[in-house]
Amino acid sequence: MRTLFVVLLLLIPAVVSAFPFMIGARVSTPQIASVSLTYRPTNLWFFQVEPGVGGGKTALGIGGSFGYTFGLGLKSSLLYTWGKPIGDVETGQTYAGGEGVIMISGINLTFGLYGHVAGDDPDKDMLVSVGAGIGF
Repeated sequence: MRTLFVVLLLLIPAVVSAFPFMIGARVSTPQIASVSLTYRPTNLWFFQVEPGVGGGKTALGIGGSFGYTFGLGLKSSLLYTWGKPIGDVETGQTYAGGEGVIMISGINLTFGLYGHVAGDDPDKDMLVSVGAGIGF
């Protein structure tokens, strides 16, 4: 029984790394709560969509992960706000910027800086986004 457990434990990273999709959930500004779907066609590049209560993001990034154990990423993101976003941000605004993510044991922390590119809120030129969640 112990041998079977060790074999299965060794196979899990190989199976996870062969599967090109990862999911996650996050609490962040300005999106409030969101879910993410990440597609990894290679071990380096990824594409991510992240709809949330207060807005949605799409991102193209570089980074990698060892299953859900450890991961790092840098991504170029486009953020659009809807609903009632938090952080003194109006709805219907578009921001472009960059974001970093670190994941340890399935817990992720994100930090991003965005510039205002479209919408009618001239008072909010820059947006800082911070978040925490599970998954990548």
